[in-house]
Order: sequence, then structure tokens, then C-alpha cells
Amino acid sequence: MLSQGTMESALRQVYDFLNIGTAPKPADCIFVLAGRQERKVFGIQLWQQGFAPELILSVGRFEWRKFYELGLTGDGGLKAMVEQTRPVRRHFFVRMNGKGASCQWLQPGWLGTWREARALAVLLKADPMQSLMVVSDAVHLRRVAVAFRKAFRGRPLQLAFVAVTASSLPAERHSWWQQPESRSYIVKELFKYLVYRVVF
Repeated sequence: MLSQGTMESALRQVYDFLNIGTAPKPADCIFVLAGRQERKVFGIQLWQQGFAPELILSVGRFEWRKFYELGLTGDGGLKAMVEQTRPVRRHFFVRMNGKGASCQWLQPGWLGTWREARALAVLLKADPMQSLMVVSDAVHLRRVAVAFRKAFRGRPLQLAFVAVTASSLPAERHSWWQQPESRSYIVKELFKYLVYRVVF
């Protein structure tokens, strides 16, 4: 029978397996996946600190309401597009750079992370950028990497995957299995990663 220490070590290894994040480094663009508000806050901080000249935020169905709490100077037409789009079809990219802000609608579909990666690859198809920093939760990153490497395959683009660092996030490496929310999230993420490996 495994000791408590051995079991806890194995559970921490599950977390470490999913978290392939690296330290932020300069890139041509920062892309923040839809989801928790902390992702957007962290991505904006990196952008404002000068890690990239361009920022693209993925804004999901219910997330647009909190977009205006981020303190950005413009929405690129997000609110107008929300008003013209049925709730079930609301998913947008808001792109910000030195020229201002713009907004683009995403086609709904399954495998949300893959859909975001594929839509971004299409958006940036004619863009000469050479590096992209992708921001999400730590335990989401291994699955994110599968999707983005597939979407950008064949293109000489350097991809970096960076984890949100915020103490308010529930996924704590040392005790995630003791917290119902974190436990559910990480177990689901591990399952989704396995699905992505099978599909891609």
C-alpha cells in the first residue's frame, strides 16, 4: 500500500505533467485563451510590461460582460458585435496593438481550445510574426500545446506557453487534490488532454 507521502508526490507529478509553462519572454504577440478572468488580467499585464507589441484576447459567450472591467481603452467593436450575435454563438477575438483595437467573431464548434487555436492560425495566416506567447492556466497548457502545435504546423512560428500566476487561482500544486474545485478541474483536464492526443 502506498504511503501518504508517496501518494501526494504522485499527485503533484500529475500537476507537473499538465503544467508545461515557461517564464514569459518577448514575443511578437500575446494570445490569451477564453476562460477565467485571471487569464485576461495576466495577459494584459504582460502586454503592458512590454513583452509583446500586440495582444489578442479570446472572449467567450459570457465573458464579454467582464471585458469592461479590464480597464482597456477600447473594445474594437465588441459590444456592437455582441448585440448582433445570438448568445449561443458569442465568441470573439479582441486584437489590440499600436493601431488600436479590432474584433472578430469565431465560428462555434466542439473542442473549444482547438477551435481557438485553428481560428487564430487563420487570423494570423498572412501575418509575418515569428513568435507567439500563449497564456492560460497552468494545468491547461499541455492540452493547449497539442492544439496550437497542430494548428500552426508547417509554419516557422516560435510558440511559448505561459501559465497565469495569480494566488486567487484554486489549482495549487501542493494540495489540489484536497480542494473539490481544483480536483474536478484537474481530473477533467487530464481526461481532455487524453482526448486531444487521440484526436490529433
